[in-house]
Amino acid sequence: MQLKTLPLMILLMLLIMQSIFAQTETESQSGQDNAFGIDVTQFYPGSLVLELLLAAEAEIDTAVQEAYAEGYKEAMAEYAPGAITYRADAELLRAELEKERKKNRAFWPAIGAAFGLSFASGFLFHYAGGR
Repeated sequence: MQLKTLPLMILLMLLIMQSIFAQTETESQSGQDNAFGIDVTQFYPGSLVLELLLAAEAEIDTAVQEAYAEGYKEAMAEYAPGAITYRADAELLRAELEKERKKNRAFWPAIGAAFGLSFASGFLFHYAGGR
């Protein structure tokens, strides 16, 4: 009995699923029912479409420039005081670094001179002491 009911249940589920997920055809808008008042059934000349696209592009450019300028002003108002402090700190650190470089400028030449002097003295002691 169970072997017969299982395939029937599967077939019934398939039929139910098909009816649930069946798509209904959507009707296209005709006339001027949209927000722009454009009649989608009518053909417009290319010059009019180009003119509309250029006007939209100009408006978009203006909006982007205004938004950029506004964001730049807000960023400057927020971060300018901190930037002055960071510049002063950077100058102070550069001065300290230069001071340390000047202080240690003779370090490596002194190491080289000490190495050369010890090598030369060892060479002289070896040959002077061996004879």
